[in-house]
Amino acid sequence: MSDGTVVLREAFRGLPAEYRGAYLVDVARAYLQVGDLRGAARALVDADSVAPGEVRCRPLARTVIADVARGHPAPAGVARLATLVGLTR
Repeated sequence: MSDGTVVLREAFRGLPAEYRGAYLVDVARAYLQVGDLRGAARALVDADSVAPGEVRCRPLARTVIADVARGHPAPAGVARLATLVGLTR
């Protein structure tokens, strides 16, 4: 089952935004671990749209953002996130 399938389920949408954001950050980390930078970037951008505070303040999220942003070229949404959290100038 893909993360897209999970996030479309009614039960998932019923969770607090912070839980959904944390889940999507974990999904991004999983994508990163298998070398899928695009999937990781997409999950991070989705997480930020659901729970910006979870993405911008959670240490694990900042680590994943930094790792994805190191990709060349860094996906636009992740480059923006990296700037927002102070990882780049």
